[in-house]
Amino acid sequence: MNPSTYEIAISIIVATLLFLLLAGFIFAFFIIFQKRKREYLAEKLNLQNTFQQELLKTQLEIQEQTFQNISQEIHDNIGQTLSFVKLNINTVSFDLISERDKEKLNESKDLLTRVIQDLRDLSKTLNTDFIKEIGLVKAIEQQLQILQKSGVYKTNLLVTGEAFEISLQFKLVLFRVVQEVLNNIVKHANASCINILINYKHDMLMIVINDNGRGFDLKELESNKGIGFRNMVNRMRLIKGLIKVNSVAKKGSSVTIELLK
Repeated sequence: MNPSTYEIAISIIVATLLFLLLAGFIFAFFIIFQKRKREYLAEKLNLQNTFQQELLKTQLEIQEQTFQNISQEIHDNIGQTLSFVKLNINTVSFDLISERDKEKLNESKDLLTRVIQDLRDLSKTLNTDFIKEIGLVKAIEQQLQILQKSGVYKTNLLVTGEAFEISLQFKLVLFRVVQEVLNNIVKHANASCINILINYKHDMLMIVINDNGRGFDLKELESNKGIGFRNMVNRMRLIKGLIKVNSVAKKGSSVTIELLK
């Protein structure tokens, strides 16, 4: 091999090594850049999720405090005022009034008694301590009893599986979601029957709420009309739970709430 050919070969080898070194450097830089980018995006997303969770938690705390204040107002003022009205009616002398007026007074007393009891029930369900005292299942059962007493609904509650302990905060979120579902049924479903299944599975708690109402278009959940549903989804997300809805026109609806153990 003459010197010129040798020098050319050395140059080619050196050039090839430099190219491979540069390519390796670029490749390593790209890998590191992508890794840092993923870490940055993950950290940013985590911060956003944390912020959203803290914001939602604050909103829930404010809402619960508002419920607490309303509960206290109902108990201390409205309920007592109605009790005084009932007491005044009881002191009315029936001797100087007609039978028709007596019937009206008795009907008014009965209505006042019912309203006072309904307000007491409402006051309890708005009070956070209510869940702590009687537990999730009893609280849901009382909600169904209130609906049953209205005479409009036939209700049924079935509890299956072996119950396990859930934190008070989680119980409260679950109860408020169930309340919201029942409220939607009362306002929109035109139902006559409501069934709730509380199923304690080995790995989760599942609550299924069924009604025999008119059903609805699931697409509405994606529109502005579905704000209430999105609020329930956000509540469940806060406790790492899920809520799913199924509805068939004229055949009712089913809402499934799931919370991992």
